[in-house]
Amino acid sequence: MGRCYASVTVTVDLPISPSLSEILRKRLPNFDRAALEGLALEGYRHGALSLAQVAELLSFSSRWEAQEFLASFGTWPDYAPETLAAELAPIDP
Repeated sequence: MGRCYASVTVTVDLPISPSLSEILRKRLPNFDRAALEGLALEGYRHGALSLAQVAELLSFSSRWEAQEFLASFGTWPDYAPETLAAELAPIDP
């Protein structure tokens, strides 16, 4: 059974000049989504959000989808060498 979360709408005011706002809205038809993706990306890069939280914020169906999104911007999971070694151990011949 899937999780059900209450939804909260947060309004953010961005100090953007009207001319830049018009340019961005023309070039980014889904401006709100682009802003949300930027927030998720920076939140993850700064350690404020986990991979699961990025998936939740962007309404992805899995962490893999979130990881693919982050990777498309050159952002990869931050593994400590010990964690990576432990996860790869079952794969080693």
